[in-house]
Amino acid sequence: MHCPGAQSGFTLIELVTSLVIIGVLAAVAGPRFLDNQPFQQRGYVDELETAIRYAQRVAIASQCPVAVSVSPAGYQALQQGLAGGTCSGGWTVPVTRTDGTALTGTPPAGVLSSTAQFVFATNGSISSGVAPPPLSVGPFTLTIDAGSGLVTCNACK
Repeated sequence: MHCPGAQSGFTLIELVTSLVIIGVLAAVAGPRFLDNQPFQQRGYVDELETAIRYAQRVAIASQCPVAVSVSPAGYQALQQGLAGGTCSGGWTVPVTRTDGTALTGTPPAGVLSSTAQFVFATNGSISSGVAPPPLSVGPFTLTIDAGSGLVTCNACK
């Protein structure tokens, strides 16, 4: 029941309390909405996984081994020079993508990965027969099977 002459609305104390609660929530939850590092980590681990798979396929298709190097500064894939129809010499020839660019990449700012170097043999396996150490990018980990060269990512699904 509404009393005649009475005014309805919020008191000053209720308004101030509401503003304080909203301010505290914004201070605690706001930075989480603005932090895109998890998205950058996921994007980089997907890029790295795709690049490693591509390097393996190039080794199979070209019948020339491919060396892959991964470090916190980025990744690259190189092949040996082709002389007389055989692959020999140092790892000097960059593996190229279908668009002609070198198969290299750098992580976004603040995204670091672990270090590994390995060589894909012409059958797609790791030439040393030993799996490289798992590659970590934030909460994600890439593993490479030595026998098949299969690249898998935990926590990516």
